[in-house]
Amino acid sequence: MSKKIIYALIIILVIIAGAAVFIRQFSGQQEETGANGGKESNKHLSYFRSINDDETMALAGTHEFWRKGNNLYITSIKDHGLNVFDISDPANPKFISAFSDDEKTLMKRGHSVMFSGNYAFVSATGDNAIQVFDISDPIKISPVSIIKEKEGEKSCLKGLHGIGIKGNYLYAAGTGDNSVCIADISDPKNPRLVKTIFDSGELVLRGPHSIHFIENYLYVLGDEGLQVFDISEPTNPKPVFLTTEGVKGGHDLKQKGNYLYTVGYQDGLSVFNVTNPKEPVRIAGISPAEESGLYFASDGDIIGNYWFVVSEKSNSLIMVDISSPSNPTIKEILRFDEEKTPFLYNGHTIRAIGNYLYVAGLQDGFGIIKFSETVK
Repeated sequence: MSKKIIYALIIILVIIAGAAVFIRQFSGQQEETGANGGKESNKHLSYFRSINDDETMALAGTHEFWRKGNNLYITSIKDHGLNVFDISDPANPKFISAFSDDEKTLMKRGHSVMFSGNYAFVSATGDNAIQVFDISDPIKISPVSIIKEKEGEKSCLKGLHGIGIKGNYLYAAGTGDNSVCIADISDPKNPRLVKTIFDSGELVLRGPHSIHFIENYLYVLGDEGLQVFDISEPTNPKPVFLTTEGVKGGHDLKQKGNYLYTVGYQDGLSVFNVTNPKEPVRIAGISPAEESGLYFASDGDIIGNYWFVVSEKSNSLIMVDISSPSNPTIKEILRFDEEKTPFLYNGHTIRAIGNYLYVAGLQDGFGIIKFSETVK
């Protein structure tokens, strides 16, 4: 073989090797940045499975997830139902029972679920009422009473969303009435409305959505901001703090230790130091943007040092590193894909169960995303 041919072969081999290196580097960059920009390596998050509505369930328009022990209670806005799943094995939830609205109940557009002993309280946004169930037997839950407005009195339950229970009292966010209602539930079979707080020039209760308690303080997050009440006297809440910074369009809030994490349609994410619950201090935030996946962020939950947030308009699941609460950092973005991540479309609610994330977008069922600490 001539020297010219040998040199030509060597040059060809060098070109092929260089091309291979370039392709590997380019592919790695594509995997790291994703088609839409941002950190979309999806190394920690992967779509696991779907639970689809059928004739035995009431999951049409799956709304929100609420946990009690090894059971998960799921509301739906099309079936106006309450579903119960056994989540002893989070990877394989087992359907137990379902209850759909009937002529004796008020469950239209069920939203939040809170528990007191063997009773579940379901806020019904469409019926402006709270339906109470006996859940001592999750196979056959049964309605026992209803909290509703008294005829002729000023409304406080219109457009009900978030509810919370502390001791013998239930606090409910009346989004349509810009109010917080308080009910005595010491006898779940005979609950009574005892107090109503309406929005005013001295409060930020317009469009209240979520309820949270820290010690003897009630936190109400809504369209205008965050309002804090001292509820040492449960039926006589006293406003002690309000802020609009970073929390407009507020939709959800979760606590981990001395930090409160809020999610909002308008202002995105915020972190508050609540060491002194009477005076929370905002220490960080991430503004909403399409490229970050946080446009119209709606709900979040926490596993370890990670905060997982879903977005209704970006159709995304965003993984935020909160190991340093004052410096939350987007770690990964998982975006909607019709085949790979169907339930991220219109992502409305998320619940962390073990190392799994249950996600719903008001569709007919829900999806499960697996979270792995180890990079794949």
